[in-house]
Amino acid sequence: MPLVSVIINCYNGAAYLREALDSVYIQTFKDYEIIFWDNKSSDGSADIACSYGESLKYFRGEQFLPLGAARNLAVEKATGKYIALLDCDDIWREDKLEQQVKLIRSS
Repeated sequence: MPLVSVIINCYNGAAYLREALDSVYIQTFKDYEIIFWDNKSSDGSADIACSYGESLKYFRGEQFLPLGAARNLAVEKATGKYIALLDCDDIWREDKLEQQVKLIRSS
């Protein structure tokens, strides 16, 4: 089981999605899984997400849902001890997960 489950919810985020995903893959902390929840995108987001292969766990909702409900469904698929949320139009610094895990472990 991974220590961290990275949850990415997406609805028509193709314009920025590759940058967001790449910012996860360059993390200095590597004990994570990516749970990608596609909220009925129609803009090629699915193709981008699936191009990352099996290291990204892709799920597609049967109907469009508000972000909170879609996130809850994605979290249900997670197997990590901790959850980290990344919006499909945001990026992380390369040490984001490393710093976050250090902070959690120090408390």
